[in-house]
Amino acid sequence: MSTRITTLDERYGRTPRRRRRGRVRTVVAAGIAVVAVAAWAVWTGIGGATTTLGVTTTGITVIGDEATDVQWLVTGRSGTALVCAIEATDASGAVVGLAEVVVPASGQINRTGQTRVRTVRLASNGLIESCRDA
Repeated sequence: MSTRITTLDERYGRTPRRRRRGRVRTVVAAGIAVVAVAAWAVWTGIGGATTTLGVTTTGITVIGDEATDVQWLVTGRSGTALVCAIEATDASGAVVGLAEVVVPASGQINRTGQTRVRTVRLASNGLIESCRDA
């Protein structure tokens, strides 16, 4: 009878070697899953938690042919100094003035400001184009 049970176990894959191989496969699959989740976390910023920046133009005042004032709002990264590009454009959308402004680090998530952009001709619009870490 013992021979019959052993033969049935072998027939249906219930041998000690088969069980060991199954455990090894499970451990390898779990390791791959852990590495994949860790890579995803780093890729999406969960591990490093970089806050996204938001830039919004809140107003413009065309001073004349030589200057335009642009009011702006930057949200995010309160503890990091930023350098922001402020543009003035004409009616066709061509850039007629550009200024870079340093936005100092603060304890506030929202930082506002106004920048005077010198222009080469009359601007019809102004905007905060982008910001990056200083």
